Amino acid sequence: MSLKLELAAISDTGKTRKNNEDSYMLVPELDLAIVADGMGGHNSGEVASSLAVKVTRENYESMRRTGMKPNPYNDKVSLETNQLGCAVQMANAVIYEAGSATPENKGMGTTLSSALLARTRLCIAHIGDSRIYLIRDGEMKQLTEDHSLVMEHVRKGLLTKEQAEASPLQNILTRALGTQRTPAVDLAEAELKEGDRLLLCTDGLFKAVKENIIRQMLKAEPDDAKACSEMVRAANEAGGPDNVTVILGTVKKKSIKENIKNIFRKSYA
Repeated sequence: MSLKLELAAISDTGKTRKNNEDSYMLVPELDLAIVADGMGGHNSGEVASSLAVKVTRENYESMRRTGMKPNPYNDKVSLETNQLGCAVQMANAVIYEAGSATPENKGMGTTLSSALLARTRLCIAHIGDSRIYLIRDGEMKQLTEDHSLVMEHVRKGLLTKEQAEASPLQNILTRALGTQRTPAVDLAEAELKEGDRLLLCTDGLFKAVKENIIRQMLKAEPDDAKACSEMVRAANEAGGPDNVTVILGTVKKKSIKENIKNIFRKSYA
């Protein structure tokens, strides 16, 4: 069985920031979604996040078209996940060089969470503290790991999750694109089924709206576009302390016509 992702998204500046340093990209023909949350002085955060999503998409698409096998290669995950991870590393190289080229962009960086559907497998490449969640049968599970100082403390048992959420250090990242020459990018996979929903979001959502509230909102609103609007509204009603970007997608079965179209596309690629 072949599946597809139907995606919706919204990005909002929030109530306290002057500019939006988040970026996102939806690529329906690739079943690909990417979200990034930039950081840095001046407009550097916007530059970094925009480069991250653009370069990742371009390089993944190129590797997919040519069937390139990245080197190094992680045998624990599929070719598609390796290609996506390699594309993210290429984006890092571009951002790192751009940050080193001019004084105003020095130190810029960005989170990046990318999700790709390959047949029935979700392929993830992730760095930073933006998140990807799987919503299935009314339950919501975080598929990514936050690369932040407070969540490192939570994983070591030094803080509870509730203490981490109230910590003044919660915005300190331990990993991001552009801050190192070759940072570690997490690669992960999950099997999906028809009816699953995926949520990709920047921290402007989950730091303003509790996870149990997000889960209830998604349960109450099956329309992805409307649910995106509701989540952004809730974040802004909670003070809108940060830019907020949400991508929401529902996993659906491809029609016979879509499967035939894909076969012809691959044959003539």
